[in-house]
Amino acid sequence: MPASPSIELTASDKACLLNLVWQVIDAGLTQGGLTLPPPPESEALLTPAACFVTLHQGGELRGCIGRVDASDPLWLCACENGYGAAFKDRRFAPLRVEERGSLTLDISILSPFIPLENQGEAALRSSLRPNIDGLLMDDGHRRALFLPSVWQSLPAPKDFVAALKQKGGWPQDYWRDTITLHRFTTLVVKD
Repeated sequence: MPASPSIELTASDKACLLNLVWQVIDAGLTQGGLTLPPPPESEALLTPAACFVTLHQGGELRGCIGRVDASDPLWLCACENGYGAAFKDRRFAPLRVEERGSLTLDISILSPFIPLENQGEAALRSSLRPNIDGLLMDDGHRRALFLPSVWQSLPAPKDFVAALKQKGGWPQDYWRDTITLHRFTTLVVKD
């Protein structure tokens, strides 16, 4: 199942979800390995959902891992991705105990994907809604995704698409009719 169904979280659900992810990260720091807490009782957190967990340290990216399929309950997806962001993101060394105090985390819960007709790169750039849209590009061999939060560092659609192409390993001048495009939004839970 792609992405997530519409999901609504209460303040209590959000606090619980953040607490569960922090428990997993703290257990990873003290015990090593992924240790899952017991499932929560909240129906919303038991709903299958796709999400990404992003860690920041001093305002800088420290890790980000996620999934686009909604095959697991939100709480489980967030916990596994939180562990991955802390210890498995290949761009960073595994998190160390001394870094924990300065970390913040965001959980971005993905909306359902909305297919966009591929009418060329210029049309794509003009259709994007800065600070609202996330984008998934796929050409069958490569795939890349940017969360809507990436607009904070790449506010121009031209730069947003160029950086996404770079992330996916495509040359800057690459464009094919076979590229599939999907727009999505996120519900962001921050600590």
